[in-house]
Amino acid sequence: MKGDPLATAEKTKRRRQEDRLNSTAVKSYRANLSALRNDFKAWLRTNAPGANVTGEFDISLNAVSVSLGGEQLATIAAAPMVQRAELEGLYYPTATTTATDPDLDIIGAGRDPNAGAGIKVAIIDTGIDVTHPCFSDAGYAAQTQLGDRRFTNNKVIAAKVFNNKTPPAASPRKPSRATALTSPAPSPATSTRRPAWTVVAIDHPISGVAPKALLGNYNVFPGDDANARSEDILNAMEAAYVDGFDVGNMSLGGGSHGFQDLLTIAVDTSQANMVFAVAAGNFRSGALHG
Repeated sequence: MKGDPLATAEKTKRRRQEDRLNSTAVKSYRANLSALRNDFKAWLRTNAPGANVTGEFDISLNAVSVSLGGEQLATIAAAPMVQRAELEGLYYPTATTTATDPDLDIIGAGRDPNAGAGIKVAIIDTGIDVTHPCFSDAGYAAQTQLGDRRFTNNKVIAAKVFNNKTPPAASPRKPSRATALTSPAPSPATSTRRPAWTVVAIDHPISGVAPKALLGNYNVFPGDDANARSEDILNAMEAAYVDGFDVGNMSLGGGSHGFQDLLTIAVDTSQANMVFAVAAGNFRSGALHG
């Protein structure tokens, strides 16, 4: 949509952590963006009645997601409020590496047992199994827990699902590659392995770069879903921002949709006190994001 999002608009970018969305300037500008989206929805009802808005975004992107319902993308792009329109991409979990990785020493894994204290890292992936010993909250102070509290504790402080193909009751828990991805990083413990995702003994201690970081489980591949749409990922990103997370991590990829597709632009928007780390490719050629 025309108009800068909160992260890049002059009046709202680089807000302090404590007033991300609560300042008068942010609330006022956000209301203006909401009014613009309402104008667009009214335009749709007249000019493309088969289409409907399925999601709205204003933090890293000023955008909406639309189900075309038989309408043409070119029709949507012609709306006077629209700056750019493109088809959504599909993204897939990145292949997991083994835990014994010589690069861990290079990046400083295990050197400081208190590293990451107070930092909140949102894992936008396949889900975290909070029952895994790597995610024990023993010794952690009480935290505000968000989302489905059956799958949170004082270490994994958020558990939410984002996938528009999946019923709302889908569980954020999925004992899978996201557990393997995060377990060597945050807590000293044993680790999961492919293909059975069982706990196995290892011959050296595991402690990541930030073992005291708090985690958020933002599952965009719930249940048997093998892919996530751009809007699922963007919904998870914006939710993590609203929930107060400092860092977002995504180990996922898909076919390239252009060097600067809309999701890439959203990920690159780091002026709003949140930084995203994205895996450098996937396990096959044509993978997105470096």
